[in-house]
Parts: sequence; C-alpha cells; structure tokens
Amino acid sequence: MSKGRLQALIYLLAVLALILLARLIELQLFHHDFYKQKAEDQRRRIINLAAERGDIYDRRGHVLATTLDTFSVAVNPRIFSSPEALSKLLGEPVGALSKKRAFSWVKRKIAVELAAKLRSAKIAGVLLLPDKKRVYPKGRLAAQILGFTGLDNEGLSGVELAWDRYLKGKEGRLITESDPLGYELPQMPEREEAAHPGMNVTLTIDEPVQYLAERELAKILKQFKASAGNIIVMDVENGEILALAGLPDFDPNEYQKSGFHLWKSRALDVYEPGSTFKVITACAGLQEGVIEPDEKLKALDTLEIGGKVIENSHPIDWPGSRISLSFMLEKSINTGAAQVSLKLGPERFYKMIREFGFGEATGLGLYGESRGIVKPPQAWYKPDIAMMSFGQSIAVTPLQLLAAYAAIAHGGVRIKPVLIKKIESPDGTFVRSASAEELNRVLSLRVTEQAKKLMENVVLFGSGKRAQMKYFRVGGKTGTAQKALPGGRGYMKNHFIASFCGFAPLDDPRIAILVLVDDPQGVIWGETVAGPAFKTVMEGTLRYLNVKPDTSPLHPSP
Repeated sequence: MSKGRLQALIYLLAVLALILLARLIELQLFHHDFYKQKAEDQRRRIINLAAERGDIYDRRGHVLATTLDTFSVAVNPRIFSSPEALSKLLGEPVGALSKKRAFSWVKRKIAVELAAKLRSAKIAGVLLLPDKKRVYPKGRLAAQILGFTGLDNEGLSGVELAWDRYLKGKEGRLITESDPLGYELPQMPEREEAAHPGMNVTLTIDEPVQYLAERELAKILKQFKASAGNIIVMDVENGEILALAGLPDFDPNEYQKSGFHLWKSRALDVYEPGSTFKVITACAGLQEGVIEPDEKLKALDTLEIGGKVIENSHPIDWPGSRISLSFMLEKSINTGAAQVSLKLGPERFYKMIREFGFGEATGLGLYGESRGIVKPPQAWYKPDIAMMSFGQSIAVTPLQLLAAYAAIAHGGVRIKPVLIKKIESPDGTFVRSASAEELNRVLSLRVTEQAKKLMENVVLFGSGKRAQMKYFRVGGKTGTAQKALPGGRGYMKNHFIASFCGFAPLDDPRIAILVLVDDPQGVIWGETVAGPAFKTVMEGTLRYLNVKPDTSPLHPSP
C-alpha cells in the first residue's frame, strides 16, 4: 500500500472516530435523559389500579351509590398458553390475543368467588388485579340523578359525571419490569403505588320522598298510558330538591341494557309550559301595576292580535261581559291572560319573564341543563306577546317553572335550586357544604300575598279542585299544553302535556311541587291527570316532614 493511500485511510478512520465520538457525546450529554426514559419505558409496565370512588348519599345518610372490591382478569399474551383452561373458568371464550403486546384485559370486574378459583388454578400468564365495582343498592331509585360509571370507574352520566372530579379519587399504579420480549424479570419485584379514595357526596334528595314521587308518577303513566313524566319536589325555604322523579328510567347497575335517551332527566329539557305560565303573567301584571286583583278584563271568546286569532282551549260559562283576574286563572282563560300581557307591553313583560329566571340555567349541578328559549322583544312576532301569556312561543324547563313558583312562595325572592348538599373527604379534612342562596327579588310582599290568594282560588273554585287537602291550604295552577313540533313549525295534533304546579301550606309555604305528564291518552287535562298526584305527593311530604297544618280557614269565601 502506498504512503498516500495509507494516509487517506488514516484520515478516513479519524473522521469516522470523530463522528462516532460526537454522536456519543450527543447521546450521553444532550439526550441522556430522553433515552434513559425511553429505555425504562420499554422494560417497565404500568397498570393503573382503580381508586375507591366516593359514596353518594341522600340527605339522611342512606347510601345511593357505593363501591365494592372486586378483581379483573388480564393476561400476558407472550407467555399465556392455556386459553381453554381460562375460558372454562370464566364461562366464556377468551378471544384472540396479540403476542405483540405484553398486557391485555380479558374480563373486568369479576365476582370475588371466581377470583378465588382463578387464583387457585395458577394458570401461567394470567394476571388477577384488584379492581373496584360501582353498585347502586336502591336499583332504579333516582337513577337519572345518580347516573353511572364506566369500566374504569369514570363518571358517564348524572351526578357521577358532573361531580366526577370529587368522587373519582386518585388511581394507584402497579409497576412491573420485564425483558424486551415481555417476560417479567424475577429479580425485579412488582411495586404498587397506593390509590387515594375519592370524596363522598351527599345529595339534597330524601329517599322516602323520592320513592313516593316515583311511585305516584308510575301510577299516572300507567293509568293514562302516558309516554313520560316528571315530579319535582322542592323545599322553598332553602331551594333543596327533595325529589327529582322521571320516568321511564333505567337501572344504573345495568345501564347498557337501556337506551341513552333514558339516562338524562327530562326536568332539564325544554317544553312549552301552557297555562301554568298564566300565573307568571298575572304576577307580572300585578308587580308592574298594570292591573289589580279586582280590576275587570273583557270576557272574550276570541281575540285577534297581529292577524292571529287567540281562542280559549275550552268553552267558558261567562258570568257577564267582564271577568276578574282571579276568574281568568280559575277558568284558565287564554284571552284574559293575553289582555294582561298587552297591558304590560313587550318590554315590561320580557323584563318580568327574565326576572323570574326564565332564559338562564338554574345551575342545579347536572350537565345538559337547558337555558330555555326566551326570545327578546325585537325578535317577537306580533302575536307572540299574547301567546307567551298562556305558555306558548316560549320554552322553559320544568325546574325553571318550579323555581319561579317557589319564588312566589318564598315571599317574592328567587332562591337557587340545590341538589348537592355536602362534599366531604373520607378523613373529614375537606368539607364543602351548600347553603341557601337567595337571588333577586321578583315580587313585592304585597304582590306575593295577592298571587297566593289568586292561586288558592284556582284550587278552591277553579280547575285545581283535585289538589285540595284536608289540613293544608294549597295554591297552584293547572296546565294542558299542546306539544310543539320540532323547529317551531306549529303544534302536534292531539298531543299534550298535562301538569300541575303549586305549593303548600299557604300560611307559611314549605314545599313546591310540579307534576308533569307527557302525552296522556284519553284524558288530557292537568286537573284530572296531574292534580291527584300533586295532592298525594304534597300531603305525604308535608306529613313526613312534620309540617304544621294551616291555622287560617281551609275554605275561605271567594
């Protein structure tokens, strides 16, 4: 080899050595942490372990949702070779497994007895890992409120979803190390990082009241062959929701067997309230001073506004050419309510509607709550002001309507509905409690007393007679609303929502209740369909809470 060739070879080797040295310096100094972590990730296997999810209680400490210890089965496909033996124990096929992976779940949340059998079998490559199973000991009771969790104990619906950040806790971790082929290294034992339990959530729901509401609702739906319904019970002193019943519902222990449309409470969805909204119209007129209780309205079978003819939903036996505000509510007269809204005018009527809380979510604490549909006056058609007076051309949620009635019962002051009473860590170091939150004053005390008298007259002399009670005075209003077609394209023929909303006892109101029945068959009127259930639930709730009967006469003269 010539001297020149030898020198060239030496230079080439030197350059290659420098390149190799530079690469080593880059790896060891500049990217050391990156490749160290990559190597650890390749040999380390991390398996998340479920935390103890917090319990959910009713207001009196009854368990509505809790967590049980269980086990889940997984395998390492690279060393697992007995699918027949595992299938026999599980009672179902194992299925195809990819050997490219070192870990694969087979069956989640098995019974403790089955776990003991698997442990005794000692099948190579089978992993038995501690897990948690969410259970609902009351079955369907309050299912749409509670919701449910998924396989990894994450909240998927209801309170479980909305308050998941408190309930779920912090997952633990099981850490093992293996060689590049996925075989565990015997000299590297498993390490476990403990999970931290979640917090307990106490609801304002009262189990006996919830049971009563669900029982009565089931009776109505069966009697009138209705498609769905809701009963909401609210404490007007503090806004606490004692019952939020909705049917049809589902079993949260087997939520997969029911349609997703059953998972959410319809009390958070919108509907046109119909004649129950006439109370809001009357209160607005009284508060704005455009009408007095003894002022007379025209007795009209029809009223034309903006080219639309407003009609009453049923024939009226007129006492003369003029009627009182009380008679308008007692007989649920559309043309009378329209006259009140016309006296108010668009701006004042809209202002009062918003003052009552319509057009904004109540903030109950569940996902999916609608704000309702309340158009501003500049978007109204000419007939809208009349139609809104009796609950058409406006959409509210059942919870909004009940909260508005509760404001009348609460001396004219809106109070925020509450569902979450307390959140507490297992060791008691963190406690978050809800308290009554008064919002805005809607009505003066004078107007609230006038409104209560008008609503009592509906029960004594008008369409609400079936809600009368022996020991308690009641104020309320019936509703029979046509169901709107999707997209605001008019109304369905022969499809209605029957309802009754009110409160008691009238001397010192404590409880407000809304009964709503969707698409009753045969009989559609709120008095017949919803009134008796209102009476049963109200009477049962007041007695259960040991509320004192009214001291003033139960049947005053009109």
